Amino acid sequence: MEFITDAKEMRKYIIDWWPAILKWPEEKIQAHLPKAVAIPKSVEEAQEAVKYAYDHGLAVVPFGGASGVLGGIVPEKPSLSIDMQKITGVVEFDEDNLLITANAGMFGRELEDYLNERGYTTGHYPQSIDLATIGGLVATKSAGTFSSKYGNIEDMMQCVEVILPDGTLFTNRNVPRSATGPSIPNLFIGSEGTLGLITKVTLKVHKIPERREFRGIEFDTLEEAVSTARDFYLRDIVPAVVRIYNSAEAQNLYAKINHTSDKILMIVGIVGAETIAPEILKQVLLTAAKRGGTDLGAEIGNNWEQHRYNADWLEEGNAEDTIIADAIEVSGNWTTLPKMYEVISKKLEGKVEKLWAHCSHCYPSGANIYFIIFAKGKDKEETLKKFNEIWQIIMENVHEIGGSGAHHHGIGRQRLPWFEEEIGTSYTILKDIKKAVDPKSVFNPGILKL
Repeated sequence: MEFITDAKEMRKYIIDWWPAILKWPEEKIQAHLPKAVAIPKSVEEAQEAVKYAYDHGLAVVPFGGASGVLGGIVPEKPSLSIDMQKITGVVEFDEDNLLITANAGMFGRELEDYLNERGYTTGHYPQSIDLATIGGLVATKSAGTFSSKYGNIEDMMQCVEVILPDGTLFTNRNVPRSATGPSIPNLFIGSEGTLGLITKVTLKVHKIPERREFRGIEFDTLEEAVSTARDFYLRDIVPAVVRIYNSAEAQNLYAKINHTSDKILMIVGIVGAETIAPEILKQVLLTAAKRGGTDLGAEIGNNWEQHRYNADWLEEGNAEDTIIADAIEVSGNWTTLPKMYEVISKKLEGKVEKLWAHCSHCYPSGANIYFIIFAKGKDKEETLKKFNEIWQIIMENVHEIGGSGAHHHGIGRQRLPWFEEEIGTSYTILKDIKKAVDPKSVFNPGILKL
C-alpha cells in the first residue's frame, strides 16, 4: 500500500469543485490537510488502512474522484484520507440477471464504456461521469441526466460492500427486493463517507435503446412548461429527459442553432424501441402544443445531447479571486416550483451578476431546480461573503416555500447550516445510527453534522 505525507501532494485530496475552498487563504487549506493519504490496491489493504485509523484515533475521509461541489472531502479532525482509485475495474458482469458489480474506485465513464462495448448501459449519466467514481456516486446519492427513465442511483443499486469503522466488511443479499425490515444497504446511499468505506457496488443494467430522439420546445412561461412536464406523467408518456430552462440559460442553447428568443426552453429526450420511441415523441409534442409549446425541431435537442457534460462555466466562473459561480440544486412539488423560482429570482436581484436556472430531473409529484449563480466582489473575502449570502437566501426561501434544499449534490460542508432544519426529527435517528455503527466517530466526522 502506498502512502503520501508530503503536504504539497496532499493538497489535492481536500480540494474538489467546491467554489468556496478556492477563496480560502493558503494557511486555512494547510490547516485542513490530512495527516496522510493511503492508496490501497485491494479491499484487504483498504481494511488495513481503516483499522489503523480506528486504532490510532484518526478520522477516515474516503476519497474517490473529487468531483463533489460542496467540500465533503475537507477533513475536520486529524485524518487519514483513503484514495480508492486503485481499487477499480469490473468484478462481474452478470448478463443473465442484468447486473454489473464494479469496484468503488472505478470511474463512471469507465464502467459505462465497458457496458457500451457489450451493448448495455447503466442509464446513469451524471454531468460528473468522467470525474466521479462509482463509490462516490453512491455516497453522494447521485442523479443522472436520463433519470426520468432509469431513476437515480438509489433505484439502480442492488448490492453494496462497505468497510465498517472497525475494519469488518458489510454486504447484503444480492436480490432484486427483500421485505426483511428497513433497508440497511440504503443507509450508505447519500451517507457521504460517514458510516463506512464503500468498496464494491452492484448496479442494474439495461440494453442500449434502439432509438434516441431529442427535441427542443419553446414556451411563453415557466408555468406552461412545468404544467406540460406534469402532463407527461398524467398521460404516461414521460420522456427519459425533461429539462426546462429559464430565458437567461436558454440563450446558451438558442445561440448554438442561431435562434433568437427570450422564451422558456424545454429539452426532451425519448429513448426506446425503434417502433415505440417515435410515437412517444409524437405524443409528447402534441401534449406540449396543448400548453402553447412550439416545436423547435431536433437540432437544438441533439446539440444539448452532444454537449451535455460540458461545465466550462463552473471553471471559468471561479477562475479569478473576485468572481464565483455555483450550481445550487433544490427540489419541490409541482405546485411550489414556479413560486420557488419567482421568489428566489426576485430576492437575488442585485446580489448576482447573472442567474441561470433549469429543471433537469422530474418525478410524478415534482422536479428539481438548479439555481446557477454568478457573483463577484472586490477581493476573495468579499466574494466569499457574497457567495454565502446567496446560499442563505436560496436555502431559507426553499425551506419556507416547502421544498428541499438538496436534490442530488449532497450536503458536504456548504449545506451544513441548514441540514438539521431540512431533515427535522430524522436527525435524532441519524445520530443514533451513527453512534451504533461508528461509536468512535471515525468516518468523515462533521459531515451530515455527525
